[in-house]
Amino acid sequence: MPQEGQTLGEYFRSEREKRGLDLKEIEERTKISAQTLIFLEEDRLDMLPPRTFLRGFLRVISKEFQFDEEELLAKLEDTLAQYDHQAKKAAVPGRLDHRKSAVIGALIAALVVLVLLVASLRYCTRHEGRGPADGPAGGVSSLVESGTAPS
Repeated sequence: MPQEGQTLGEYFRSEREKRGLDLKEIEERTKISAQTLIFLEEDRLDMLPPRTFLRGFLRVISKEFQFDEEELLAKLEDTLAQYDHQAKKAAVPGRLDHRKSAVIGALIAALVVLVLLVASLRYCTRHEGRGPADGPAGGVSSLVESGTAPS
């Protein structure tokens, strides 16, 4: 009989232990990695595959080891709902998610590159046609013209 308030991980672990199963045996018979099963038992939903895959994993486990499939899936939905609720409470209002901040970062980088490109083009067009002798110091040719060239 499942206990009320149990998470999916707690329920899965208790059912597995009742049957005397270890994670390695489940891994060998279902091809679901032991690490995934550990994350499942620890309710580390952030480390588990998407919901569709989890549902498939739980169906395979329930068929292979005679777990109550409906109960496993109900615990999954309850645990996911609780996890989503906690994630929403923990979210800081006004804070950008990772995707939005990555897009903004890329736009800023593109803007910086554009500004540097425009600045370098302006610099090149202003100094176009000037040689070293045409610079502000006048170079050797200006010394020759003034008659002060060294002999």
